[in-house]
Amino acid sequence: MALPNRGKYLGFIAHEIKNPLATALWSCDLLKRMDGTDRAGERAEKMLDVSLRSLRRMRRLIDDFFTIERLLEHGYELRRERLPLRTLADAALQMLVEKDGMNVQGWSLEFDASEVTGDGELLKRAVRALLEHLARSAAQTKLSLTGRESGLFVRPEAPAAPLVPPVPEERPAGDPTGSVLGYALAERILAAHGGRIEERDGGLLVTFTAS
Repeated sequence: MALPNRGKYLGFIAHEIKNPLATALWSCDLLKRMDGTDRAGERAEKMLDVSLRSLRRMRRLIDDFFTIERLLEHGYELRRERLPLRTLADAALQMLVEKDGMNVQGWSLEFDASEVTGDGELLKRAVRALLEHLARSAAQTKLSLTGRESGLFVRPEAPAAPLVPPVPEERPAGDPTGSVLGYALAERILAAHGGRIEERDGGLLVTFTAS
């Protein structure tokens, strides 16, 4: 994925951070003005939840942006470890449940014994980001995951259009999940490993570096 105008890309991220930052500051300001008894009430709990969601969204945006930047600058010494493709998918699903609160019940998984070679932690982030992109783009549709020697094929139950989104700076702002850079991050991680994402048969085929 090429990012020819890095300044424009950074400006997009700065714009995306404005709303969650304003929300977190507003909530904290209200909490500070409350008296002690009100701070222990239901209203205060809701404001804390709102603040935490906003701060997590900002952290996600910042982490994803700087990971992409670091990959573009070849700033990672990528590990070369072998791991089963099913293990990679299971780890990504666990991250979706624990970190993103996503319901993955009813998702279909079919894997053979194929393995991939690469930096396991980065590849987990790539698969997590790609699955999240597909699920959220069609109102948290169920996904089917098929792992073979050819790679990982992911098909949404209700395909969105398009499956491959425009580059972030050409999309409308205001993604409430903080995952607006998800697809771009997945694409960059896979490119660093010699892999890619391509649209095929109503889904996305992820190919990894040659084993």
